[in-house]
Amino acid sequence: MKVARTLAALFAYGFGALLACASVAGAEGVRLGEFEYFPEYTNAAPPPPEAVGPARTNGIVRATDSKPRDARFLRGRFDLDAQPHEVYALYISAANRGVRAFVNGVEVGSTSLSDAERFGWNYPLFFSIPPALLHPGSNTLDLRLTLNESGWGSLRDAEIGPHATLKPIYDKVLFWRITGPQITSLIAVLTGALALLVWMRRRRETVFLWFALTCFMAAIRNAHFYVSAPISGFWYEVWAAVPLHWMSAAFALFSLRLCERRFPKTEATLLWAALAWTLIVLLAGPAHIRLTVDLGYLWLMIVNLGILVFAFMQCLRQPKVERILLFIAVLVSVAFGTMDLTLLTSMRDSDWRVYMLPYSTLFISLAVGAVLVDAFARARSRQEQLNVELDARLAARERQLREQHQTLLKLEREQAVAHERQRILRDIHDGLGSQLISSIHLVEGGTLEPARVGALLRECVDDLRLAIDSLKPAGEDLLAVLGNFRYRMEPRLAHAGVRLDWHVAADSRSPRLGAQQILHTLRIVQEAVTNALKHASPSVLRISFREETEAGEWTLSVEDDGVGFRMPSDQSRGEGLQNMRTRAAQARLNLTIESNETGATVRIVGTSDNE
Repeated sequence: MKVARTLAALFAYGFGALLACASVAGAEGVRLGEFEYFPEYTNAAPPPPEAVGPARTNGIVRATDSKPRDARFLRGRFDLDAQPHEVYALYISAANRGVRAFVNGVEVGSTSLSDAERFGWNYPLFFSIPPALLHPGSNTLDLRLTLNESGWGSLRDAEIGPHATLKPIYDKVLFWRITGPQITSLIAVLTGALALLVWMRRRRETVFLWFALTCFMAAIRNAHFYVSAPISGFWYEVWAAVPLHWMSAAFALFSLRLCERRFPKTEATLLWAALAWTLIVLLAGPAHIRLTVDLGYLWLMIVNLGILVFAFMQCLRQPKVERILLFIAVLVSVAFGTMDLTLLTSMRDSDWRVYMLPYSTLFISLAVGAVLVDAFARARSRQEQLNVELDARLAARERQLREQHQTLLKLEREQAVAHERQRILRDIHDGLGSQLISSIHLVEGGTLEPARVGALLRECVDDLRLAIDSLKPAGEDLLAVLGNFRYRMEPRLAHAGVRLDWHVAADSRSPRLGAQQILHTLRIVQEAVTNALKHASPSVLRISFREETEAGEWTLSVEDDGVGFRMPSDQSRGEGLQNMRTRAAQARLNLTIESNETGATVRIVGTSDNE
């Protein structure tokens, strides 16, 4: 709302300034309000000094018998008390066609070098008069006025006075009539281009498209206030009127989009009316162009009053900043258009004759610019708020993830401990436990010799040491664990009369295996050695390790030269062999067991990355 109040104050200040500039009185000088009119005199030179015009006019000429680009002379007379010693000047507020000025029969200036029809009607005219051309007493000012194709011509407010007095008036009028509309057109083009670029990036927001078309049509229409070019009166009227209709239609659709309202039938009516009126103007021709344009202005008044009422109702319905600014801009535009209409129809007179409608473009551009800035500021605030909320959500999510991660790590540690406990329990139960139970039964039966009791106890100790070795740091190095196994089993084998043939190269690389996989591998090797000792009666036991460096595979073999053993037909039988296969599957190893009358072979095949 602060933006709306600020812009409303600026609008009021600018509106007052324009009204003031439009009603400033002229400076001291000789003002010629009436002229002698020579309807039959069409020569290039002015009438003789002694000639008197048969008619009088206030500067408006209508010649029914004129030819295209014909001209008529107007004569004004003024008196000087003394011979001037300073440069004088002729200031003419406006002339709708070319003008040639003569002071006491001598030409002092013209708007063009020929009588070609030119449209510079909004330009003020300023011609310097050397003091030598003036004299005390009566002086004559002859103005050769070019008529349009309808035989109509006009000039207003001719004034003769000191150059230093009239030049500031001319400069100010030139600025407000010509430079001001040029500036507003430039602002309209730049603002429209910016809006068009925004629409090209955001096609769904057609409010920017309609505003861009409004600005472009306003710039084209405003150009007729300051562009001076040879053109026929018909096409000049088309240029002045047609863009104004399309501007009003585009501005109406822009207003609807800005207020977030849709009226499809009304929108279609406005666009079709603009198109139909354009075709009517083009088909009317020079004979009926004036009547057609006047009827079109009546339609524009209805459209703009409708936009004003709509904007006012939207402000009452929901007083947003953009709607308040829209209402102010439309109100200023309607007020300026009404002032121009009264000036055009001579219902209102002004020394400077400044048309106000071009400046409504400035107010509209400022209003929409303020809306865009306000929308950008609000979007920026929303973005910053969203960033803050997003950062807070991310921080909360990170905390939640860290807590979940810590919980997961805790669960993994607890699960690992549980698995390790289960493994140790299973190994002790399967190895040491079974050995101790068997030994207890044998000892209690009284059939076991003392030497055999010692062997059983050594086997129990070996099982316990194997379980302990798998828990040591070296337990993840298969070759190191195999070395410990050799160290503990070789004396036992020697006591049983079996020679251990060890084929593991010192420079062999140990495959990457986990502690549980290594323990399964050791249990398979232990089971193979135990089976050989119990069932095969070997003299030599061969343990070998081979690594295939290219394929990444490794092979661990346990071979004996005993009598072999009979492979069970049902794999569910043979508890020791089945345990070996189960452990191989759990460790993701390939196990092959072969037995014949010359011995048995247990082969374990794995890869170095099967951890």
